[in-house]
Amino acid sequence: MLHLKCLIFLVMTLLLTALATSTGWAATFSVAPVRVTLDGQRRTERLAVKNESDHPLTLLIKPYLWTQSTDGSDRYEEKSDLIIFPKALTVLPGEERVIRVGIGALPGNVEKAFRIYLEEQPLKNDQAQQGAVAKILMRVGIPVFAQPRQPEPAPRFTEMAVAKGTLRLTLTNNGNSFTMAEQVVVRGLDDKGAELFAKALGGFYLLAGTTRTLEVPISKEQCRLASRITATTRSNGKELFMALDKLAWTCEGQ
Repeated sequence: MLHLKCLIFLVMTLLLTALATSTGWAATFSVAPVRVTLDGQRRTERLAVKNESDHPLTLLIKPYLWTQSTDGSDRYEEKSDLIIFPKALTVLPGEERVIRVGIGALPGNVEKAFRIYLEEQPLKNDQAQQGAVAKILMRVGIPVFAQPRQPEPAPRFTEMAVAKGTLRLTLTNNGNSFTMAEQVVVRGLDDKGAELFAKALGGFYLLAGTTRTLEVPISKEQCRLASRITATTRSNGKELFMALDKLAWTCEGQ
């Protein structure tokens, strides 16, 4: 099971709109499920949106094609093979509404990834008072994966190096479907195997055929004392591990 903190971080962001000096809070709403998978057996899915606040909630629903660049950063294009209905809705306090998500044609051998963003819209009263109220609007992103017939993620660490006070750690997914790396933990060990330092990095999605390089600062003292640096994470229920021994790096230039 994914760590709760990682999951919240990947599926939820806040859109902050500073309109003046005082603050008005956004509506509170929940969305389930928090990730959608479409395949040959299931080409449609229902998203349940519940308004947990005490005032009406208006949402715009926008689908995006989701890709990742060579450095692992996310890219979104306002074109999508997804079918969304409705594309806008108003949810009354305590009410639950359904958004239908579907896809016409499934991909061939490689998975396609999308994100659906549910964007809260300001109320008419908020617009009238925007000179006196700072409104915080919620924007929630739901990952959607259209999978090939035989999805097979293949994550592994492919590079680990220390130079100029930085550890560079590369994780690659050579498979045809997404994977999620849970928390990545980097540890420095002395010559007896005792832990000198540990640094944790948040989890992230790695789409099919993509690579992500993480950079971890290593102090001069840590570099000098460590005899081994290890990296571990869990992905698709399996532990990934890589280690680097002292002879493979230098502390010069720090």
